[in-house]
Amino acid sequence: MNVARLLLWIGITAAVAAPRLAVAQEAPAQQQADDITPTEESASPWGWMKMPTVTMPKISWPKMPADPLAPIKSSAKKVSDGGKKAWEGTKEIFTGGKSEQPATSVADASASPSWWERLTGGGEKKQEPEGPATINEWMAQKRVE
Repeated sequence: MNVARLLLWIGITAAVAAPRLAVAQEAPAQQQADDITPTEESASPWGWMKMPTVTMPKISWPKMPADPLAPIKSSAKKVSDGGKKAWEGTKEIFTGGKSEQPATSVADASASPSWWERLTGGGEKKQEPEGPATINEWMAQKRVE
């Protein structure tokens, strides 16, 4: 029932509005011919309008370096230089600012055991076994009967 009413109203509205639309479409065509004189004859309905002229600015591309990886390489060099400076500073902190030249007198390592050997008891001199060291020495021993 509601669909029927809707269709009825659409039909009545179309019948009433159709004559008004026909008059509205004819009036601008007459007015266009009377008021505006076209500059160019064309088949387009917009032929009477003049197209605007637009000038675009010229865009120049930035100059690229000869080596495209040059910025990356320079950044890596800066990082490595900073790392080297930090390492030198760290060495200076731990050496107390002393020069890198080795000491002229070097202690004899065999004179005293290291602190680890003293801690674990490994600094004691080991005695060599009194028995034979090779098979020939063992064979040359006096046999016990």
